[in-house]
Amino acid sequence: MTVYKFGKTSTEKLEGADPRLQLVMRGALATGLIDISILQSIRTREKQDEYFNAKKSKVQWPNSKHNIKEPGQKSRAVDAAPYVNGAPSYNYNHCCFLAGIVMAVGKALGYRIRWGGNWDMDGEPVTDQDFQDLVHFEILD
Repeated sequence: MTVYKFGKTSTEKLEGADPRLQLVMRGALATGLIDISILQSIRTREKQDEYFNAKKSKVQWPNSKHNIKEPGQKSRAVDAAPYVNGAPSYNYNHCCFLAGIVMAVGKALGYRIRWGGNWDMDGEPVTDQDFQDLVHFEILD
């Protein structure tokens, strides 16, 4: 079985996320099925504005689950990409494979996770929505 470990940068970014999301992402990595790169957890106002203006996000500051309003808070979202051949992959198939693993681990741990490939969580991923964010995962209460 392959053993994957988060690199220093991914580890630092993951530390900014809700502890439940940290468990889910660590559990997904521990399956040994695919390597994972954590791209982002906490998003600054400037970065959120940049993503909104570039149409990479549908929400403005402070309405993203990535946004925190007070020091010490944790992000309720992470962007995580499959890490394939030495780099983050945005390949559709790779992202869907990772999403299945993350969603299964989240469910096994008793957490509701929303994926950016199935915003309405209706069991019909990707095909019934017009905004795809295949690297986005967020924890719901």
